[in-house]
Amino acid sequence: MAKVRWAKGERFERKARIMVAARAEERFPLLCPVREYEWIPDWRCRMIYSESGVAEKDAVFTTVERPFGKLLWTCAAYEPPRRIEYLMTRGSMASIRLELELAEEGGRTALDWTMRFTASSPLFAALLRRRMSERAFALMVSSRERQFEEYFAARRPARR
Repeated sequence: MAKVRWAKGERFERKARIMVAARAEERFPLLCPVREYEWIPDWRCRMIYSESGVAEKDAVFTTVERPFGKLLWTCAAYEPPRRIEYLMTRGSMASIRLELELAEEGGRTALDWTMRFTASSPLFAALLRRRMSERAFALMVSSRERQFEEYFAARRPARR
């Protein structure tokens, strides 16, 4: 009987919480590869599969991310308006799980953002750690928080 072969894989995780003055029901639909065009100026994807045309369990799309190249995304969990999860893969080099959980808190919505990075080699792990350092992750999440705020601010009626 053959033995199982193991690669020297590495894993690390990044977490953050952002707040937006919008209800979870308003915010959740925007966590979708199609709807992200509405609020993320530099967002680009190519849809591969979705029966509804938007995010749903088992929807598949690709993005091109520097320095990694093409990533294949699969929607692994879809529980509106509270939770969505994506699994991204870069061939056999890496997988990234993105978990987004929403909870309403005092008229605002908290979005708990978790990314779990697994690389199949120390070299690719080092690249991931450099690209997604604690600081780089915080800047990315902060940018998304600002983009959400700008999106919702533009849709609020003007006060008189």
